[in-house]
Amino acid sequence: MRDPDWEAMDEQEFEALLESSVIQPPPEEVVAEVTPWRLATKRILTGIALTTVTLNFWWLNYLLPAIGIALMLLGFRALRRENRWLGLCFGITVFRAVYLYAGLISNSTIWHSTIFPSPVVYGLTGVNLLLTFAQFFCLWRGFRAVQQKAGLPARAGGAVALMVWYGVIFLLALVQYVGFILLGILLVSYICILRSLWKLSKELDQAGYAIRPAPVRIEDGTAALAIAILLVAGCFLGWLLGCKYPMDWQATDPAEHSGAEEIEAQLLELGFPDYVLQDLTTEDIAACDGALRVVTDVHNHSVNNSANEPLRITGVAVELPGEQGRWMIFHHFLWTEDPGFYGTESIQLWPAQHLSEGWRSAETVSGRVLYDKNGQTYSAPYYYLGEQTFTSDSIFWGEQTSTDIFAAFSMPEAGENKRGYLAYPVAALQDGYILDSWFNYTHQRTALQYPAMTAMEARMSNGLNWYGPFYTVQDALQSYPTAESADLLS
Repeated sequence: MRDPDWEAMDEQEFEALLESSVIQPPPEEVVAEVTPWRLATKRILTGIALTTVTLNFWWLNYLLPAIGIALMLLGFRALRRENRWLGLCFGITVFRAVYLYAGLISNSTIWHSTIFPSPVVYGLTGVNLLLTFAQFFCLWRGFRAVQQKAGLPARAGGAVALMVWYGVIFLLALVQYVGFILLGILLVSYICILRSLWKLSKELDQAGYAIRPAPVRIEDGTAALAIAILLVAGCFLGWLLGCKYPMDWQATDPAEHSGAEEIEAQLLELGFPDYVLQDLTTEDIAACDGALRVVTDVHNHSVNNSANEPLRITGVAVELPGEQGRWMIFHHFLWTEDPGFYGTESIQLWPAQHLSEGWRSAETVSGRVLYDKNGQTYSAPYYYLGEQTFTSDSIFWGEQTSTDIFAAFSMPEAGENKRGYLAYPVAALQDGYILDSWFNYTHQRTALQYPAMTAMEARMSNGLNWYGPFYTVQDALQSYPTAESADLLS
């Protein structure tokens, strides 16, 4: 007997073959192809499960929802003309897919918090949550309509149970519930709900209910591949074009220090490092007019726990005339080797008054970044320079809210001698206090990170950046100034 041509068989031929009691059962994948109800509901229920599961490792918290929403799209697409409720489910899934995929693409850039600021995020999250409830309501009504059409009792309590389940989860999130017993019960109940919906789908299939899939111009496999390509391409473009700050690099004027030569000579005589002095703005040099003494501390640092130390940080304190205890503090960094600049860099400054009650700041912080290329020096202001209030979480101190000074910037891929500095004045309130100024430099050492984060955000979220995409170097200028001397403590 010749085997049936399963690949060429349509739904009517399949049903006729079943009626004739064919001894040889068709393969399972062929059954799925010619019984679109089973395939569509399988995709929908699998998609619901994947968009609910949260596994925070190996990027599964992003991959699983992305796959799940694609399965729901394909499933509801096939059923969208079966009744108006399933058609509404398809429309809601389209909106949720756009919301999810736009968020995944924006996460590949450092601008995702700017593209979707907090009020917009909260609003879209609320809309997405409401649409999720609406989708389960439409699913319930859609399944009931299908049951009535198939001559079965109208019952689809699993979809209602899903709405209740999500409501409980939402309430637990609002009260920040952290127990495991209730979450375990909810997990078991979720599995039971999906099992109930799957049994309902099988009942309809066994009752002989058949649908004719809505016509489509693009096959399912092609549609799934197109979604994957668009998502990967969008994330790649986001990573390529949105990983750095736009810096205002300008060629420096070789004569920019004109008129400050006398002050420069005085500072060099007191021991001010020449390579630091050449990078200062005229205003910062003028702030040191009449300098009485200079204290300098230089350290070389590694950025990958190796013996190589490409980051040189120089701390300079200049005592100023007039009121006793007035100093100008400089923190200068220089990359003696190019470590590779893949995105953003940041500096967290703990000025003297931050750590001691014996000092006060007189003015704001100044500074700039520089590099050389083809014999020309280029400079730019920091992309951001100012105070940031943030909450960090540490295994040693728990959650802490702080307000610190940050400088954020990006370095170009080309060029050499990439460097920069920060400067600020301080004045002593009382004698006998250590002059203690800290310079915390966070370097991005790889482009492989998702979601994208800036060096400043990494430093604010976790004070110990000694692993992963970012590495933080801490350097301190510590001196004990008296009327006679200003000895370094390190």
